[in-house]
Amino acid sequence: MILKKTILGAALLLFLPLYGQQPAKEKGLSAINEEAVRGQLEFLASDWTEGRETGTPGAYLAADYIASMFKVYGLKPGGDLKPIRFSRNMSIEERQGIIPEREYFQNFELMEYRTGDVQECELIDRHGNSSKALKLLYNVDFSVNPGLAGATITAPVVFVGYGINDGEYNEYKNVDVKGKVVLRMRGFPGHRNMESKAYKQFTGKSEGGRMSIERQKDNAAALAGAIAVIDIDPAGRGIQMRPENINLRYNSPTWEGTEPLRNTPRTRLTRIQPFSLSITNIALSPRAMDYLLSNTGLDIESFENDAETKIKPASMALQGKEIYLNTSVESRIIQARNVIGILEGKKKDQCIVLGAHYDHVGMTRHFIYNGSDDNASGTVGIMSIARAFMESGQQPEYTMVFCAWTAEEKGLIGSAYFADNPVIKDIKCYMNYDMISRVALDDPEKNKCDFTFTNTVPALKELTEKHVLQYDINLDIEYKGSEVPVGGSDFSSFSRKGVPIFLLHGKFTPDYHQYTDHSDKAEIPYMTDIIRLGYLNLFE
Repeated sequence: MILKKTILGAALLLFLPLYGQQPAKEKGLSAINEEAVRGQLEFLASDWTEGRETGTPGAYLAADYIASMFKVYGLKPGGDLKPIRFSRNMSIEERQGIIPEREYFQNFELMEYRTGDVQECELIDRHGNSSKALKLLYNVDFSVNPGLAGATITAPVVFVGYGINDGEYNEYKNVDVKGKVVLRMRGFPGHRNMESKAYKQFTGKSEGGRMSIERQKDNAAALAGAIAVIDIDPAGRGIQMRPENINLRYNSPTWEGTEPLRNTPRTRLTRIQPFSLSITNIALSPRAMDYLLSNTGLDIESFENDAETKIKPASMALQGKEIYLNTSVESRIIQARNVIGILEGKKKDQCIVLGAHYDHVGMTRHFIYNGSDDNASGTVGIMSIARAFMESGQQPEYTMVFCAWTAEEKGLIGSAYFADNPVIKDIKCYMNYDMISRVALDDPEKNKCDFTFTNTVPALKELTEKHVLQYDINLDIEYKGSEVPVGGSDFSSFSRKGVPIFLLHGKFTPDYHQYTDHSDKAEIPYMTDIIRLGYLNLFE
């Protein structure tokens, strides 16, 4: 009898901490409701925020709104230290006694740049002491995505296959591209055949892997010393010859007009970096590309077939081929800002970071690209979880850092800046929300979503599966695990630094990056379930 009582008492002691947690956990969960989700989404994706393009008044308005919500919920500011303003009558002792306070904004400067008015390009054939220069027509035979500054270039052309250097597969190893123009293929070995050994070697089944490969190519070229790159795209993208005399030739499901909807050059943003890492991208028309490749012995179709089967670099200099380019750049410095709120945990110097980008692509010709799904929805998710944690009334084990990123649409800039300059350095895990309010058009149940995670931490998936069942969450989840998940969203800024991540993501629709991405199209019950699931995982 005594033994039975002892066992029962031990069991109760084990049970009591869990019992104590339940009310707090579910109290926070009840704060995540459809009305609150819809209300925040409708404002953040409204016309007032003007598409939230980084550095614009609409983005600043959105950031102020997010910061005000963090303040209402009781989060502490986790941004920059506010500048100290001394009054003239203050003594030295009074001035020294002032303790700097933080604000909710992490500010940083970016360079905004676009193609300038001067754009000239020539293809040069050099044979012995003679040469021939073919002058190309701008926006007919070539276009330019400039580097950080204008440049005048005359340089040889070197073919580097797909232009990949991932440490193991290096197409720059046996060629010298320093001070030269790199010619490369889009894609990677086997990219046309998903069943090929080459395809699986480079990406497996991850579409995020495809995107990541393309993003890293310019960096590989710059580090190898190239001064410009030209992409070969057999699929036909790049410069397209458009007849100028056909009226309403830009008819599309979202636009009718005699000019393209985006009639001004898209501005680009970058963190201010050394000129040595700046590289110019040149696009050629099909006829200009044919001229460049003539008499070089390079057969694109044969190269792709060999690359798929042999998986071996085949880089080579194009003898006698040179490029002359004279390009100008217009630029200015702008300030951007992340929004950061902190819920202090028992372990103050260790944290979990939650993030979503609040920026979108802005306005063009009075059309507002509201970006409700991309990514006002994810931002609302982060704000909702912040409210839930505060409503739970329970201090978390780790400090929780709630972040709304800027400049994701410009290349994951805001999250990358934070990852390089974290408010707390010891980051145990990162959770990302991106596009969580829309389902696929062929999903009648309206419940399919994706869960990307670091598979070396299986608890991330196990917790998710447990909570879906335990709380009857109506989500049909496809799990995508990898050792270092990368892709076109802010989680890549953390996974590349070895931080375990998990990402909840809805599905792409035809409204992606269109001015038709409005809040009235959001699937609010679906979005609310995704937010609830993220909260439940993080609570544990």
